[in-house]
Amino acid sequence: MTIHLSKRLQSIADFVEPGSRIADIGTDHAYIPIALAQAKSIEYAVASDIGAGPCAIAQANVAHAQVQDLVVVRQADGLQGITPADGIDTVIIAGMGGQLMVEILTAGADHLDGTESLILEPNRDDYTVRAWLAAHEFGILDEDLLEDDGHVYPIIVAGQTKPEVPYTEADLLLGPVLRQKRSPLFLRQLDRLIATSQHILAGLRQANQLAPAKVAAEAARLQLLQEVRDAR
Repeated sequence: MTIHLSKRLQSIADFVEPGSRIADIGTDHAYIPIALAQAKSIEYAVASDIGAGPCAIAQANVAHAQVQDLVVVRQADGLQGITPADGIDTVIIAGMGGQLMVEILTAGADHLDGTESLILEPNRDDYTVRAWLAAHEFGILDEDLLEDDGHVYPIIVAGQTKPEVPYTEADLLLGPVLRQKRSPLFLRQLDRLIATSQHILAGLRQANQLAPAKVAAEAARLQLLQEVRDAR
């Protein structure tokens, strides 16, 4: 059985350095570890999931793909399945909300030694993820945006190295590397955010009970987005 990754999963896998020892948290069917093992681009992988069902499917997939020598499946909550003996240097957490992602990172901090790279793909609340990284002195080393099946996903690569300049609110909201790259997809997504903010602000101003604090907060957000859009 040869695994062919979706566009989203392949974009995540592309950030894994050759020869890495990875932990894929919330692995589901273990597609990323299996694909990387079949490509002989990793040294070792822990495919971890909290659910017994996903782990059983992952175990069967690993066996069918004949990569048991490289991929170990473990049922565990978050990072709890990682041991020092694994020598993990790259942690992948993808396909979940940003709030759950930071809860996993916080609860499992003692299972990391600070040298790992984090490859994170929140399907929402990416601001929450970047704010957590900044608060815990992780530097954002790279970022990308991908569009798959009509949804835009950010990918954040981080390491425990304090950024030279503290991240601004715009960095946390939109991504410091994404802001520098200013890809066509980033600009389209930024235009969507501006349109959404304008719609929200108009609704707040037309509400029967005006909420000045909410109006001010959304107006500030809209101004920030427009400033980034107008930057050259």
